[in-house]
Formats: sequence, C-alpha cells, structure tokens
Amino acid sequence: MSVIVKMSPHLANMIAAGEVVERPSSVIKELIENSIDANANNITIYLKNGGIDLMKVVDDGIGMDEEDVINAFLPHATSKIKTEYDLSKINTLGFRGEAISSIAAVSKCQIISSQDGIKGYECIYKFGIKQKDGITNSNKGTTVIVSNLFFNTPARLKYLKSAKTELASIMFYVNKIAFSKKDIKFKLYSDDKLIFQTNGTGSYQNLIGETYGLDAAKLTITKSIKNINYIADLVIVKPQIYRSNKMEVTLIINGRYVKNHNITNAICDGFKTYLPINKYPIVILYLEVDPSLVDVNIHPRKTEIKLSIEDLICKDIPIEIKNALENEIHIPTRNIDIKDKYQKQNVFEIKEKNESYEEKIKENNNLEYVNEPKFNYNYNNQKELNSLINDTFESDETIEYENLENKIPYMEYVGQVFGTYLIFQNEKGMYIIDQHAAAERINYEKYYAILSNSNKQKAQLLVPIVLTFNLSEALFINEHINEFNNIGFNLEQIGKTDFAIRELPLWVNFDNVNEIIYDIISMMIDKKIIDIMYFRDYICKQIACKSSIKANHRINKEEIYFLIEELRKCKNPYTCPHGRPTIIKFKEEDLEKMFERIQK
Repeated sequence: MSVIVKMSPHLANMIAAGEVVERPSSVIKELIENSIDANANNITIYLKNGGIDLMKVVDDGIGMDEEDVINAFLPHATSKIKTEYDLSKINTLGFRGEAISSIAAVSKCQIISSQDGIKGYECIYKFGIKQKDGITNSNKGTTVIVSNLFFNTPARLKYLKSAKTELASIMFYVNKIAFSKKDIKFKLYSDDKLIFQTNGTGSYQNLIGETYGLDAAKLTITKSIKNINYIADLVIVKPQIYRSNKMEVTLIINGRYVKNHNITNAICDGFKTYLPINKYPIVILYLEVDPSLVDVNIHPRKTEIKLSIEDLICKDIPIEIKNALENEIHIPTRNIDIKDKYQKQNVFEIKEKNESYEEKIKENNNLEYVNEPKFNYNYNNQKELNSLINDTFESDETIEYENLENKIPYMEYVGQVFGTYLIFQNEKGMYIIDQHAAAERINYEKYYAILSNSNKQKAQLLVPIVLTFNLSEALFINEHINEFNNIGFNLEQIGKTDFAIRELPLWVNFDNVNEIIYDIISMMIDKKIIDIMYFRDYICKQIACKSSIKANHRINKEEIYFLIEELRKCKNPYTCPHGRPTIIKFKEEDLEKMFERIQK
C-alpha cells in the first residue's frame, strides 16, 4: 500500500501560511502590498490588540468585481503575472497569489470590494472554509478584515509576542512601506487611536519629519545619482542623529522595501569616522534598476532579493555618501536642558505593569534609539508640517557658514580646562574643542592621503617572501591578482597555494608583512571588494591616535591656533576618526537659561 498521498488543499494552505504569515505584521504587509498594486492613493490600517484580535486595511484602489473577490481566496490566483516570462520583469509588489489563501487558512478573513462605490461584493472565509458571500454596499476600493489570527494553530498563537511588541513590528513595516510609496497617504489606528500618518506629498523631508520627527527633518540632506546602470536617490539624516542598530538603514529597490546585508554595510561604510563605533545612520536609499537585474522570487516574504549589480552599488554608494557629507556643516549644538528634551520615549506609550520600558526595548530592537528618541508627529495638514520645517530648518550653522570651504567659524580663544578641552567664543555662542580628537582627525587625514598614494611608493625585495594560503584563498588571490598588484603588492603564483611577494608598499612594516597580507586577504574575501582603502583606514586610525596630542596635556596659544587652522583644512573637521565629536557648540541663550537670566 502506498504511503505517499496527496495533501488536501486545506492542509496545503495551512502549511503555506506558515511561510507567508509569521505574525500580524506579515498580514499587514501582504494586505498593504495588494492595496498598492491596486493603485490606491489612501490606505488606512485599523488594529485591535496589536493586530492579534483584528486587522483591517481599507484602500481606495480600483476594487474587484464579484468573480475576482471569490478567486482572490484561491491558492496561486493572481492578476500580477500570466506566464513564466513575467517573473523576469516583475513590477508589482505581489505576484505569487498565495497571500489571501494563506491568511484565510489561519484566521477569519473577510473581503469587501467595489469598483464603482455603489455596489460591492463580500466574501468571508473562516480557517480556510467559505462561510458566506454575496452583494453588499461598499465604497470604491477594497476592505480586508482579518480576525482570530492563528486560533486554529495554537502553537503559532502561543508564540506571538505581547500586543505592544506586535504593534511595534507592524509600525516598523508601515514606516518602511511609507518610505517606498511616498506619494500614498497612510493612516494607522491602534485601538481607535491615530498613531501614525503621512500626507503623501512625495517630499523626502516631510516623510522624514513624519517618521522620525522635526529634528531629523531639519538635518535631512538628499543626493541624486544617475549612471547607465541605475538611478538612485540618497536621503540622509546628518550624523548628529544616529541609532544603535542598522534597522533605520532603509533600502528601496524599484519601489519595494528590501533587505540586503552587503548594501546596508556599504551605506554604513560611507559614515566611517562620522559616527561613534557601533552607532549607525538614518538613511534611505532609493534605487531604480532594470527589473531583469533583480530577482525577488527567492523568499516567501519577498523582502530578500538578488541583485546582479550589487558589487557595483556597494562600491559607489560609500563614495557618494562621503561626498554628500563633506559638503555639509556638522557642528552639534548642545542644549542645557538636553536631558529633559531627549528623555527616552516610547512611541506607543508602552507602560505595562511590572515591565519597564528598557525591558521592552531589549525585546524589540526596532524601538531602540540611543542618541535621540523616535517621536511621532501627526500633523493635521501638510501646510502645518511645511511651516514647522521651514520656520526652523535654517540653523545657525547654515546662516553662519555660507562658504563651506571654511567649515569652522572664526572664534576667539578663551582658555583651556582639564588640560584637554579648548574653549572659544564668537557672537553665535561658545565652542568647546577636544584637543586630542581634533589632532587625531588632522593626523588621520594626513596619513590617509599619504597611504592612498602608496601604490607609487614600492620597495623591491632582494629575497621574495613566500606565503601559503588555503585552496579557497589561493583561488581568490589568483582571480584578483591584478588588483592586488595595483594596490602595491607584486604577487606571483609559484605553486598551487603558494605565492611569492617581490614588491611591497613602503607603508608596510616588513616585520609584520605576513600578518598584514593575511588580514588583507581575509577582509577582501569577506567584503568581496579589492580595495586597500578599507585596510588603510584601520592603519591610519592607529597611527593618528598614537601620534596626536594627548588629553591632560597643556599646549600654548600658538599651538592652539595652529591646531584650529589645521582642523579647518580637514575634509571632515567635526569628528575624530572614531566618530566622536571634535567640536561642540553652546548657544548664548542656553547659558543664559542656565543662570536664569531668561526663563526656561
């Protein structure tokens, strides 16, 4: 007797649901993507108990007729693709036709849709079984209501997080999809309370303000990139505001929010020396590429992709980010009441009995913000947000330094405290400079410039150095041997896994050449980039730190002014190579508040 039997459609749908529907945010993602594909201009999400009890998505898209509403519940029924050739040119967010059938298999799912706003059609499924369908009244567009999620799969229900954590997960995704579709108006209600909305104007600055708050909007810069391989827009929040994880590095490819480890790391590399160690930027990268170069059909949730020009993007983007940052002012202003202003806050006012906010932060990294909290600004209209941004966007630094070649203003030296901090003043306020951090930045850029030209400064060896690698390393070196020669090392393969080095860059310490070569090989293999600049960065940081003025060391006035003039010549005079600030500003108004000359 055969032991292999065909699954029932109901069981197959429940198994498929395990891949597509992981938690309430998975449901919201699929429903919002369907609304976007239906050309909706307004999408409203309603949640009860973090989506565990109820989720409703309402759109004003093109709607469906009676037949389409019924077919929407069938497995692999879709209007997005017709043949296998369509997979190579996908322009919609959804295409597999498995979302609704998977959701309906593990919940009570109701669809109401109308194409004219007069007559609509309704269909209800409960745990994969049709309950009813028929004509009903409906506005133009589609409404999908999902309740009792996972009630027929207790194991899945048991492992759902708390309502607040599920809400945070939904909020995170809605933020990302709002970035990808900035011309659509989104509203999100949680337990009848509006907690997030966008105005759909298409403005990057307004979108940052609606998601991260007014302070982030004021620090937003944009850059457009066009070449024969792709078109990109970089939306960057200046490094005065940063995060403790990479979750706010957002990648949008052809209108789809995706994740890509290598491109995310490349974006973070563009902020090297601008941010402290283990801190990460807020960046949105919009990429438009030929759909045939992107494969989105590699994961059930369609957030992971394969991109054939990934290496090119990883090479270009850090350079573009550094160029954008070098053309901006980055002197941070510290407020006297900074502790009160930037207390950690919970967007969703999480206050559960016997559960601190810090514990909730550890549970969900999406809400972890160290430098500044994530504020939600729900403005009644676009004019109000524009007014707030325009009234405050022109900072003191913008007014003060119209000539960006002089990135640090004229300042009068006042004195030194603790043998470490130099105090200056001008009509705009008081400035404090960390002398070690400033000297470190100066030395770092000096040594980096020297080592960047090291390929022209080589030393020939009378006796070659022979190094042995494992087989995979040897294959990698052999494939890229010309690139290694271009960065200053003259390598020649003399055996299956043996290489002779006949020339070295002058900056290499001969005693440590084996260690340096192995470190370079490991780094190059890991990053899949043959670029000695990554390695030089590490070397320059070490040299600069050891050769700079130390803390608790007093220097005379002439040395101080020479230090400031050298700092002015730096490409990035605002942070040391490790990302700590070199200079901080206090406004006169803040000092007067501290001494109660004016009311706080």
